[in-house]
Amino acid sequence: MCAGLSARGRTLEDVDVAWQGSLFEEAVPDREPLSFDGLRRDALDDRSWLDVVPGWVTDHGALFELLLAEASWQQRTRTMWDKDVLEPRMIALVPQPFPAYVQELVDPLNARYGVELDSCLVNLYRDGNDAVAWHADTVRKTMRDPLVATVSLGARRTFLVRPVDGGAVVRRYKPGEGDLIVMGGAMQHDWHHTVPREKTASGARMSVTLRHSRPTAASAPAAAPGTPPAASPPSP
Repeated sequence: MCAGLSARGRTLEDVDVAWQGSLFEEAVPDREPLSFDGLRRDALDDRSWLDVVPGWVTDHGALFELLLAEASWQQRTRTMWDKDVLEPRMIALVPQPFPAYVQELVDPLNARYGVELDSCLVNLYRDGNDAVAWHADTVRKTMRDPLVATVSLGARRTFLVRPVDGGAVVRRYKPGEGDLIVMGGAMQHDWHHTVPREKTASGARMSVTLRHSRPTAASAPAAAPGTPPAASPPSP
């Protein structure tokens, strides 16, 4: 499947993005939309894990096009070495109440994991030059076991995991085309993840990242009661 699309960011000129679907990879078997059949849990240690569901969003191409057309895209700047530099990706915050096509993703995740996902940030990696550095989500500052769910749309891009203090990569994934990755347990405290630059990327990739900022029984506050939740940076 191939899509050629364009979007206007609030701070940029028109940005043309395209992606080419996988032609030679084994197709994901037919399944109900947003089904957790085929879920695989990868344990990082006795406290941290990732759940992986290939092809979780079956109409991923339509969702890619819808978000690209309707989201309020912008490119933020960060200060590095006393200079303001553009982040190598575009982002769009989807405010609450979520549109129906986002709420459809949120409801089954809330039911399965016992959370109330209340934040949706979408990252657009226009090509292989766009990336995000090693990081962990800052929601860890107020949550003991925050759940971070990411749906990958468009081209497949490498997603790596390593210990928070550096060292060798311990997990390597290639999500795209509707795949779901859920990061849970203490992963945001003990592990870092990244989407590196990739010259061989087949086009644009979009990540729909869903988080919760309010503790549940499974994720008590890491800080003192009453500490306001911190804003989270982009996740892959």
